[in-house]
Amino acid sequence: MLTRDERASVQEALATALASHADARALLKVIFPIQANSILLDMPAAATPLDIAAFTVTECLRNRWKSRPSLLEMLIDYLVNVQLNIGLSGLLDRVQAGIDPNPTPYDAAWLLNHSRPFFGRADLRGQARELIEQNGQPILVVTSGEPAGEAAGDSAKKGFGLSYTGKFFEHLEDCSPADLHVLPATISAGSGPTYRIEDLLEDLSAQFARSDPPPERTGSSYPDAVARWLLRQMMQNGGLWLVLFDGFGQRPLNEEVRLAVEALAQRVTSGQFRRRIRLVLLGYPHALPQVESVEILSEELLPAASVCPADLRPCLTAWDELRRSRGLSGAAPDVLDGLARELVEQAPPTGRVRLQHLNTELTKLLQKP
Repeated sequence: MLTRDERASVQEALATALASHADARALLKVIFPIQANSILLDMPAAATPLDIAAFTVTECLRNRWKSRPSLLEMLIDYLVNVQLNIGLSGLLDRVQAGIDPNPTPYDAAWLLNHSRPFFGRADLRGQARELIEQNGQPILVVTSGEPAGEAAGDSAKKGFGLSYTGKFFEHLEDCSPADLHVLPATISAGSGPTYRIEDLLEDLSAQFARSDPPPERTGSSYPDAVARWLLRQMMQNGGLWLVLFDGFGQRPLNEEVRLAVEALAQRVTSGQFRRRIRLVLLGYPHALPQVESVEILSEELLPAASVCPADLRPCLTAWDELRRSRGLSGAAPDVLDGLARELVEQAPPTGRVRLQHLNTELTKLLQKP
């Protein structure tokens, strides 16, 4: 709905209006007569006008055009017609027309500043959009679809398709105009039994700009205390948080780590947490005993053997467009079709090595003149 620069302009204008108002939170009830209470319910208690502005704009962007008028239209209308920020009037016209200037990040064929190819995964793209833009199901479990023997071998090598999912969410964090934060934690292959809950705390706490001291061990459940600590840090820091656990499906897994994952999964499905926090589990076969199945989205990776030329075609189209933008000659559609077939025919027939080969060959195209 807004580009990153436009988002910054709207946030600054709203922060200025909030700072000049005696009660910043009361002003939101003027801007959003019906929806203000819902926005204020999730807002961090100790928030500056800039914090409130950033949180409010994020909620407007997540709401998109679900309400009529949209939350973003109500906000910009106030800034233009009450605060007299005439420079935002063009944005108001565009939002009222339902025009989004951003290419949808979910359809990207290349990730992280056009450096990593990402093909197929239609289910993940849809699940990710629902996870980030809706409040219905806050947990996503991604599992391997390889035959049992091959999947076991891939799992020992961390599963190329599963782990590459993290790159997609990093891309969404970079490209989404919404205030999305991805918080990953990874256990290397074979380290499940020795990866302690203290390691998890260290991996997560290092990623917060500011955080409370980690919880101390007491007579109560330490995994539960760790889950509550993590939730508190995310709620205090604002934005929409996506916790991504990779490698936590190993067997055996340190029991305290597993219990912490279960406690976190249970809590993100309720109250204010489900509006602000998401949980993604890659290759996680353990049960979530306190979570109902209706709370969980799932994607089962298709076997690597199913990758076909049509899956690679969007990557090649985007690569061709990039070449043209640099003043280089483009390729005709039939040439791109032929290249897609050639890449697939030359790849190993199955397994992780097939995906690695296709990824490597597509990446090599970026270096070609």
